[in-house]
Amino acid sequence: MRSAILLLLSITCLTAFGQEYPVADIPAEIKKGANAVIRKSIERIELTDIESANYKQEIAITVFNEDAFGFAVFQSVYDKLTKIKGINITYYDKDGKTLKKVRGNEIQDYSYVSSGTMHDDSRVKYYQPEEFDYPFTIAYEYEYDYKSTMWFPDFNPQPAQHLAVQQSSYEAIVSKDYDLRYKLLNGLPEPEVSDIDQGKKRISWEVKNLEPVKTEFRGLGLASVVPKAIISPSTFQMEGHSGDMSSWAEFGAWQARLLRGRDALTDKVKGEVDQLVAGIDDPREKTKRVYEYMQGNTRYVSIQLGIGGYQPFSAEEVIKTGYGDCKALTNYTYSLLKHVGINSNYVVIKAGPNEDDVHTDFPNPRFNHVILAVPFEKDTVWLECTNQIMPFNFLGDFTDNRHALLITDDGKGKIVKTPKYTAEENIQERTVSIKLNEDGDAMVQSETVFRGLQYDNRYSYSRASLDDQRKYLLNTIDIPTFELGNFKLEEDRSSSVPRYIEKLELSVRKFGTPSGKRMFITPNVLTKISDSPPKNESRKTPFRQRRSYTDIDTVHISIPESMRMEFQAEDVAISSEFGDYSIKYSFDPENNVLTYVRKMVYKEGVFEPEKYEAYRDFYRDVIRQDKSKLVLIGAT
Repeated sequence: MRSAILLLLSITCLTAFGQEYPVADIPAEIKKGANAVIRKSIERIELTDIESANYKQEIAITVFNEDAFGFAVFQSVYDKLTKIKGINITYYDKDGKTLKKVRGNEIQDYSYVSSGTMHDDSRVKYYQPEEFDYPFTIAYEYEYDYKSTMWFPDFNPQPAQHLAVQQSSYEAIVSKDYDLRYKLLNGLPEPEVSDIDQGKKRISWEVKNLEPVKTEFRGLGLASVVPKAIISPSTFQMEGHSGDMSSWAEFGAWQARLLRGRDALTDKVKGEVDQLVAGIDDPREKTKRVYEYMQGNTRYVSIQLGIGGYQPFSAEEVIKTGYGDCKALTNYTYSLLKHVGINSNYVVIKAGPNEDDVHTDFPNPRFNHVILAVPFEKDTVWLECTNQIMPFNFLGDFTDNRHALLITDDGKGKIVKTPKYTAEENIQERTVSIKLNEDGDAMVQSETVFRGLQYDNRYSYSRASLDDQRKYLLNTIDIPTFELGNFKLEEDRSSSVPRYIEKLELSVRKFGTPSGKRMFITPNVLTKISDSPPKNESRKTPFRQRRSYTDIDTVHISIPESMRMEFQAEDVAISSEFGDYSIKYSFDPENNVLTYVRKMVYKEGVFEPEKYEAYRDFYRDVIRQDKSKLVLIGAT
């Protein structure tokens, strides 16, 4: 009897200890709406000295469906400054029984970069499992040895939508006198700080039972709602280059030191540039010629090799190879301008059309691009040096309207703001002539001029092949039945404001819909808004219109001589904090021509959630007006 009891206890213990992360242990309140749940995440980083650090992560994630399968894939990037070791990966079924232990030789190791326009020493450890029956759990651990202390991993316990968190913790071990800086976001509490042995202290956070989050339409993004700590060093080192990140001035000074002595030019290039600007007194025109010289003699290749991610190739190296990354080409342009007596400033920036701005009150290295600022007495010229077809003094939405770190003439750093393009600058202006016949078919001629950010999104099509231009037009013209005739896409840089111009000829069937003696027409032929913001009666977060734009359409419709307007069309005006919309009609009875002028101004802004229904109402009103029809009737 005693042996039987011992055997039963033994079996019970083996069963208990043989199971890991059974799904039944997940609290019900965090499973609702979750595609995956982080069961456990433990992050630990220790600053061993000013030059090195050790980071460990242990994490387990239960995956409920194929939408979250990406969490079941192990992927970890490393480079020459980051040694990876100690990788262990195990998969468990819903009851916590082991499905698979991954052997080391099953983990792939390959270059993180496949593009021929990039030089990068980053590599990735990668393993993708078979699709197990859902739900299942992946548990893995790994370790980094850092040879640089410039970057500390953030504490970001909830990094994706539809992801719940059962438990997540982070601890940093540093010397007692080290100032580990952090910025708390979205309600993450202050860390616990405690002294430990050997003159060190522990700074730690822990969160539990975070329900899944779903971002809302035109919201500010996941980073605006989930708890997080941005973590950065004070003093740091990278490949022998020591710096201080406790202020923007000092971080800029570190960057400035990386630039020193890298502006020498060859005699050949000096002679070419001297000849280029000979006889020109206007410094702005000199700058333009130098910029276009740089564009015509270089190409972009990304360089991300250790300190090379922050220190540019020298100007002479760019001359020798004919290429460089954003750092090298910006430094090269700076060097050319310096040679002709034009002062400019290297600017480090976070680029991307939809990137959030940096936290100006928290110096940190989270930039990804470099541009050049050329200050003049009344304004500043901004140069994007990595794009060989970008117009002079035009940034576009890649780097517009955001804060950046400018390296000053005295070798420090300061925060500046790049230009903001206004609704008056971001123009789409379209003129359309329509010749309507009695059957309702129409011949349409259109000319559209785009400026500002509306130009930025399109001007490259002027350089595309005819086939690609045709495909672009067929995909963007929103008319049910039409044939595309002659077209011309061109760019005009003859003035200070570049323009992109589209000229089209279309044959449109059933532009007008006959009904007995009447015909119904929709005068807004090419610039309709079709989709209204989705319904959301319990909006929880603010929403945003990121930029301002203006669309103006002037449509002239030649009505058949046998027809006339049945009713006088009424003008429309709708105004709100989200935008302004208007329609104006006029009629030339002598030539039987109806003119329809539509103007839509989109206003940028961040709006509180209680305004969302008014926002929907505005756009639904606009959509209704865009679809509105006019009635023609046979003349009697």
